[in-house]
Amino acid sequence: MRALLLFVTLLLSACEQDAAAPEPTLTIKAFQVGAAVEKGQREFHGRVVPADLTRVAFRIPGKIEQLSIQPGDRVEAGQVIARIENSIQQQVLADARAQYQLSQRQLERAEELFRKGALTPAQNDELKAAFRLARANLELARARQSYTVVQAPFDGIVADVNKELFEAVAPGETVLTLYRDSRTDVLVNVPDGLPAQMNQATDSAAFDIRVYFPGGEQGYPMAYLKHSTARDPKTQAFQIWLTMPVSQGRFPPGTQATVAVDLGKAGFTLESGLAVPVTALEAGAQPGEFQVWRYQDGTVNPIPVTVGPITQEGVLVTDGLKAGEIVAVSGLARLVPGQPVKLYQRDEGR
Repeated sequence: MRALLLFVTLLLSACEQDAAAPEPTLTIKAFQVGAAVEKGQREFHGRVVPADLTRVAFRIPGKIEQLSIQPGDRVEAGQVIARIENSIQQQVLADARAQYQLSQRQLERAEELFRKGALTPAQNDELKAAFRLARANLELARARQSYTVVQAPFDGIVADVNKELFEAVAPGETVLTLYRDSRTDVLVNVPDGLPAQMNQATDSAAFDIRVYFPGGEQGYPMAYLKHSTARDPKTQAFQIWLTMPVSQGRFPPGTQATVAVDLGKAGFTLESGLAVPVTALEAGAQPGEFQVWRYQDGTVNPIPVTVGPITQEGVLVTDGLKAGEIVAVSGLARLVPGQPVKLYQRDEGR
């Protein structure tokens, strides 16, 4: 019995010692904020997109009897690229042409009879109306006959073929898509208000835009083409299109690109702030709210910050931090206010 009591006492004592043992101090990576910087050069990621991507379709229903192109083929403006079976349209056209010729001859004879007084004005007017109706029906039949053929609207490249030979097609249903190969367009998603600044620019040529493609260090000058006035519902970003003649460089659609824009040369007011790594930011309770964990005297505490644009060097913090302060850049999810921490690595901003 004494042995059992002694064992229980020792066990309780060990549990109390384990419960009283302090947790090890968390070790984190930190970043020392450098001096304020002014960001005139902005960089964005983009991709090459087809220029003037156009969907080609028939205006009337039918069965495709000619479709001899493949994706990647080059076509010229006016080239016949697809045709549907047109026997009905040919018959309608032949009937309309015959009716037009008959009405024309009848009107010519009626005019001679009208001059001789053998035809009343009402009868002459009736024949004239019949001729005009026959002419309108002939023009309509010719138009419907032309709808059985689709031609390339411009010189370009076939991007995709959506239908097959002998397949039925409905009016307006896409048969194939074309894009221009005379220029290279780049689409850029911009997650801030840069498009609003572009609206205020009086000279689009003032934007010094350089685009860099994988596998080369050469920067290609590109011109501003257009931009969206609202955020894209999928990416929640504004979209900007840039362009250059294909003679400067040919890059297939889908090629990734890095776009550098010098806002200073365009006369924009440059935003200044303190650059910190993206990993130092923690989202707040409300959209657009952010905080960082500041290290001071061996402990960390959260402080709210105002965030500016994201640059290649990091995020530009415009308010809430001072140069020389130290912020945590790892283990943010494990931090609590006033928590003691150790630094195992500290990077310094320039």
